[in-house]
Amino acid sequence: MNDKLRELTASPMLLAPNRVWRMYKGGAMIDRLRGFADPKDSEFPEEWVGSTVQASNPGTHFRTGEGLAVISANLHEPVSIKTIIERYPEEVLGPQHVKAHGTSSALLVKLLDAAERLIIHAHPTKAFAKEHLNSCFGKTEAWFVLETRPEVEDPYILIAFKEEVSRSRYRQMLDEQSVDEMIGVMHRVPVKAGDVVYVKAGLPHAIGEGIFLVELQEPTDYSVILERSCALYQFTEEESFLGLSKELTLSNLDHRVYTPQEVQNELVIKPHVLRREGTSTETRLLGYETTECFAGYRLEIDGEFSDTTDGRYCVLVTLGGEGTLVHAHGELAMNPGTEVFLPSAVGRFFYRSNRRLSIFKCLPAQA
Repeated sequence: MNDKLRELTASPMLLAPNRVWRMYKGGAMIDRLRGFADPKDSEFPEEWVGSTVQASNPGTHFRTGEGLAVISANLHEPVSIKTIIERYPEEVLGPQHVKAHGTSSALLVKLLDAAERLIIHAHPTKAFAKEHLNSCFGKTEAWFVLETRPEVEDPYILIAFKEEVSRSRYRQMLDEQSVDEMIGVMHRVPVKAGDVVYVKAGLPHAIGEGIFLVELQEPTDYSVILERSCALYQFTEEESFLGLSKELTLSNLDHRVYTPQEVQNELVIKPHVLRREGTSTETRLLGYETTECFAGYRLEIDGEFSDTTDGRYCVLVTLGGEGTLVHAHGELAMNPGTEVFLPSAVGRFFYRSNRRLSIFKCLPAQA
């Protein structure tokens, strides 16, 4: 078994589907991406891609092992990416990554399809998580909008405060669960396919209904619940504040007032084409100049397009078209919905397609 696992670290690892329960409905767009005949919304609106993170669902919805990605290989028993990393960290993650982050993947990738608006919430900063949660990671994240549902006329996200809100006033909103008032003090930002939103840890935020996106984030499932009532679950106050006191947890909330222009300049990221090979392109959607926490790229392949792991792993999600990933040990078919964990040891490889292959490429925290 160990010899077989070591062999796997030299080639791209095809990932099995990995849907996760959440407290809102969605997921039909994920079904559609995968080519399901009858796409449906359900209580599993997220796909955690290459994840080494345990989902921290509340109450009776907690299930041990939920969220951990498993490779789709011809093995006697399922093996998680987390297990392979722990046995062969340098081959999988890369020596510099291990030096910087140990055996943590330092990344969580999600496909997220919201059929309804998510509740308003926030996430701890890295500094707060280190001091109070015994974690090297908080939960800075970014959203890469793939598509919006045609029946939703004005897709949007809520993010940051647009006016002065004292901590005592906001605490009163939370105590009274004055949701309209909570929404009223936040920016409502229209979004469309192709938009990129950078969500700094500490900022209150919510994804609006009808948005299908890729989410990159630090590898935790920490959320500070600000709006406690949602479609599938009613959070208690005790469940809302990371197991800490309300006062301490709310001290992590970012009360900075953003102007509309500051939202556009700092939180809405402009993509940049990095390179072209013939009619193929690589576009940086969000890079390390924005955050050290992760980076996201979109590849549009027509013909052949070269690539390399460059000493670190990456995660790939096929968004459209058809093609193959060609590496030293063979080829891997890439179709809509195909998810791949690409170990550092793979080295140089290339894509081949005559059907406009579209791939989302995710890199972990900077090493």
